Amino acid sequence: MANLNEFNSWLLSLNPFGLTKNEEIKSKLEAQKIEVFDFTLGDPKEPTPSFIKKALIENIDDISQYPSNMGSALLTKSCSNWAKRRLSIELNPDQHIISSNGSKEAVFHIPQVLLNSASDKRIVIFPEPGYPVYKAGTILAGGIPYANPLKKSKNYVFDPSEIPNEIAKKIAAVWLCYPHNPTGAIISKNQMENIYEWALNHNIFILSDECYLDMYYEGQEIPPSFLEISYKNNFKNVLSFFSLSKRSGMTGYRSGFVAGEKEVISLFAKYRLNVGLGTPDFIQKAAVAAWDDTEHVVERSRIFANKRKVIDQFFAKNKISALPSNATFYVWGDVPNTYQTDKEFSDALLNATGIMVTPGSVFGESCSRNFRMALVPTVEKIQECLQKWQLKIDSGEFKL
Repeated sequence: MANLNEFNSWLLSLNPFGLTKNEEIKSKLEAQKIEVFDFTLGDPKEPTPSFIKKALIENIDDISQYPSNMGSALLTKSCSNWAKRRLSIELNPDQHIISSNGSKEAVFHIPQVLLNSASDKRIVIFPEPGYPVYKAGTILAGGIPYANPLKKSKNYVFDPSEIPNEIAKKIAAVWLCYPHNPTGAIISKNQMENIYEWALNHNIFILSDECYLDMYYEGQEIPPSFLEISYKNNFKNVLSFFSLSKRSGMTGYRSGFVAGEKEVISLFAKYRLNVGLGTPDFIQKAAVAAWDDTEHVVERSRIFANKRKVIDQFFAKNKISALPSNATFYVWGDVPNTYQTDKEFSDALLNATGIMVTPGSVFGESCSRNFRMALVPTVEKIQECLQKWQLKIDSGEFKL
């Protein structure tokens, strides 16, 4: 039998990815013929647009060959064109952009490029609440993870003035995510500029997870990008991470790109070449179709806005507090005072109604008074499960 103590101690120290446990719970309930309304994993049920599927199918070649590590010229040009339309900036397709297999693998791997094991600057700040992979990637790269609890009073916007100078001297990078998962919070350009100035003053790299950048509701404020803020500075100390998973309903396709400072993009390309992370050509062709089109993104955002409206009305009626948001497809709620912890609340809700929500503590230790709902079921299913929840509240079987 293998002696696990001889294996990678950093890997052994990681907690299981919090959302993986949900599938086991869900399977057990469904085996008991209990209908489950799953609001946990951020994997929307809306179909992938037909023109994207068509582009993939039509570009499966008879001969399979290794894909480009950087991404094909066609794809990087498409990404550059999107950035010009959406952000009014010029990205050199050959220098500032590299293809990724969704954003998760790039988020996980980039600390391997940025962190030097011989340096004192090995701290990586990550937001709490935040995507657990920020911390996991840091640990596996030998970095020092530093949780930064975001405050509700500041609308979950990162405030660099809260970071002590002694810590700032040792920071290699800071993870940010706006529009924010899991709260749906957004950030202004002025706030971004303040963060960028702080980062430059301390030679800190900004790692900006912007996979929800196009997911804002029609007629609302358009979320900014750190690429816009750093454009006149040649994207110095900035990498932004983009994905088609939620924007275009392509979670299973695993396609995205990273853009920013060209020297780091070059090093990332060298790293990825050694790991073997090229995106298949037929998926790249489907990605081109997705980045070139805006209509389907607007339509998807309308759908999520309608879902959010239904949830907001239900929460208002029952005095359940949630952070207002006009972006992403997440609802960040406060656990009612009736319950001691987020886990107690989520278990009670599941047992009473079959509704699965994610306890806030999955996104950080300081979030045990919160829960997240990912608006993945259809509008009809959301209305159905909320009716069931309302009946349980009215009958006293579920307490608020």
